[in-house]
Amino acid sequence: MNSSWWTRSSRTRRLRRGDRRRGAALVEMALVLPVILLLLCGVLEYGRYLMTLHVVQNAGREGCRYALAHTEPITIAGVTASNSTSEVLNRINTYLAGVGLHNQNIQIYKSDSQGNNLGSWTDTQFGEFICVRITGNFRWVTPQLLFLPSQTPVTVQALMRSEAN
Repeated sequence: MNSSWWTRSSRTRRLRRGDRRRGAALVEMALVLPVILLLLCGVLEYGRYLMTLHVVQNAGREGCRYALAHTEPITIAGVTASNSTSEVLNRINTYLAGVGLHNQNIQIYKSDSQGNNLGSWTDTQFGEFICVRITGNFRWVTPQLLFLPSQTPVTVQALMRSEAN
């Protein structure tokens, strides 16, 4: 027998087995890649949502701290700090800058321990509660991809006792 014939035949058989596996990695990647991208988008979106909740909660607390320390106009070294709602709103909006909360509404009021509105926050006496409530809508970047609604309501409430200067 001719040994070159035998070698050629086995080589051909090995190539044929390799031809059957050609492109398998590409097909596997095409099946797995959408799932991986979907998970990645979900993690990023949820991270954005948690960051927004955290920033809005922080803005509410800072606004409430400012309001409870400024229930009465006070003058220090010739500078008068008034107790206007616009100053508290400016303080809150400074902390909310860059968050992108849509249709936001900020309320500042005197409240009971449950957060119910009892009137103007400027009438708060020592030991009574001041509440800052921030509501708005968080917009998802990829709602259709993750089967989410286009907006999710966000409501944050900060409640603190007045120091009534």
